[in-house]
Amino acid sequence: MHNGAALAALLIIAATSMPALAHDERAAPFTMAVILGEAHGSKVEAGQYEQAIERITESGRRAPEDFADQVNLCVAYVKTKDIRKAGTACDAAVAKVKKQENRVSRIRNNRSEVRTYRANLALALSNRGVLLAATGDTERAKQDFLAAIDLQTQDSWIFENNLSRVEQVTDS
Repeated sequence: MHNGAALAALLIIAATSMPALAHDERAAPFTMAVILGEAHGSKVEAGQYEQAIERITESGRRAPEDFADQVNLCVAYVKTKDIRKAGTACDAAVAKVKKQENRVSRIRNNRSEVRTYRANLALALSNRGVLLAATGDTERAKQDFLAAIDLQTQDSWIFENNLSRVEQVTDS
């Protein structure tokens, strides 16, 4: 995982996602997060999903193992409707952050690092929630959105909107 200060500065840019995979017109815009400045986030944000995927996964250059790689792959694969790979990347992004949980709980006095941990986990959970909503797993999507909201980050409004949207889809 990157140092807290660098990642916090790059953290979230909203990209509207239209999960057409639910085969339902009501499954309209959710918001996903991209990390700009790393892992070809600007390509993902610009809609150049295939190029971003190719560059992030390019062999010999680097392995798509860090948090930013997995977050941006998650979004790019969702947008290209490659559900299997999106699931792998979204789960990997969540796992990358959760690996830091024990260390972060020991250094609670480092507010910046704790804040970055919470923001990263919320971002990864919400992105995975969008994938789950898009594939029709609305109950697990709600769980991820609620968990992201519970982390009380500055971007909680994004996660609240995603939760509201998935509730609209399931209620109608």
